[in-house]
Amino acid sequence: MIKSLMLSTSLLLSFASLATEGKVFLETSNTQIKTASEFYIDVMVKDLPAVYGVQLSVTYDPQTLTLIDQDPKATGAQLEHGDFLDTKRLYTLRNQATPKSREVQYIVSQVAPAESASGDGRPARLYFSAPEGATTTDISIKRVEFGTRNGEKYLYHAHKLLNLSFNARYQEQEKPSSGTPAWLLMLLALLSVSIIAMLFWRKMNSRGRTEQSA
Repeated sequence: MIKSLMLSTSLLLSFASLATEGKVFLETSNTQIKTASEFYIDVMVKDLPAVYGVQLSVTYDPQTLTLIDQDPKATGAQLEHGDFLDTKRLYTLRNQATPKSREVQYIVSQVAPAESASGDGRPARLYFSAPEGATTTDISIKRVEFGTRNGEKYLYHAHKLLNLSFNARYQEQEKPSSGTPAWLLMLLALLSVSIIAMLFWRKMNSRGRTEQSA
C-alpha cells in the first residue's frame, strides 16, 4: 500500500511535458437539455499513450448546474469513474466538487498489478441537474494531466468549450448505455433462448418416454 501511495504521489509531483500524442475532450449525447432534468457529460480521450493516472479539473457554473453526487458515502459531490483506467485497481487522491472555485477536481492513480492504459476511452463521467430558469451554460476542462507508471507526466490542452442550452420543450437526455456491445447482448439473448429450448425439448422427450413405459 505504501508503494502504491508513493507511486500516486510521484504522478502528482513529476515534471509535466506538453503531450504531442492523443487528445482529451468533453462529449455528451445531446447539448440541448430539458430544463429541470438530469444529464451527463463524459470526459473522453483518443489515441492516448500508455498512462497510469490522471489529474483532471472540469469547470462549470454552480449557479446554473448542480453536480449530482455519485458516491453518497464520501464527503462532497463525487463524479463517476470511467472505463479507461482499471477501476478495480484505482486509488483516489481527490474526487470532489468545489463550487466556490467553480470546478470539479479528480485525481486518481492505478496501483499494481494494473497495466498501463492507452488508446481511446472514458476517464470520467459527470452527472448534472439544472434549475427551471437555466438557459445556457458552458462546461470546460481547465487542466488535465496524465501520469505514466515511471512518473512522467503529459499535459493536455482541451480548449474547446461544451456549450449547453436548456428549454422545457427539449427532450430528456437518454441514460448512458451500459457499454456492452450490441452483438454481445444479442449473442447472450440467443444463448438464453437456445438453453430454454433445449431444456424444454429434454422435458418433452422425458415425458414421452414415461408415457411409453406406462
